[in-house]
Amino acid sequence: MATKAKSEHAPKSAPAPAVQAFPLADAFAKAVKLAEGGKHAEAVKALDALMVEAQAAGDWAVKRRAQVYRALAESKLHPPKVATPDTVTEIQASLNRRDTDGALKQLEKAIKAHPTHGTLHYLRAVAFAQMENAEGAAESLKKAVELEADLIFQWHMEPDFNSVRKSPLFAFTEGH
Repeated sequence: MATKAKSEHAPKSAPAPAVQAFPLADAFAKAVKLAEGGKHAEAVKALDALMVEAQAAGDWAVKRRAQVYRALAESKLHPPKVATPDTVTEIQASLNRRDTDGALKQLEKAIKAHPTHGTLHYLRAVAFAQMENAEGAAESLKKAVELEADLIFQWHMEPDFNSVRKSPLFAFTEGH
């Protein structure tokens, strides 16, 4: 009779402690959770501490990742200020939308504040030209060119003047 050898099971012992391949993983995960949870100020502090620990441990990969998340959290804390467009840009945008009434309102206010700004007078001429008001366009263009002579070249290229360009009111532009 053949006897089967009894197989002995190894006694159950406590599992071997897991070797953490990424020793700063818990701190990194907590900091990321703070950043993603909208707690940006806390995330910045946690990431600053993590970067110091990573530097001390020589873990450059964690330090770089922490820097990226810190920059993100910092940008959420202090978003860049959106530059408000200057008056001329706003007026040009109104004219591009063919909002001549809006542009003229802006222009009247701007010209009161800066009566010697030739570009403002030129833009008023464009607005009048869009409305096919040759008299207003010619008068504003004449003032613009008196203030800034080079605007005459822009007038020659501006398609918005095409509807009024042949008017005798623009005779002063000939020869320029």
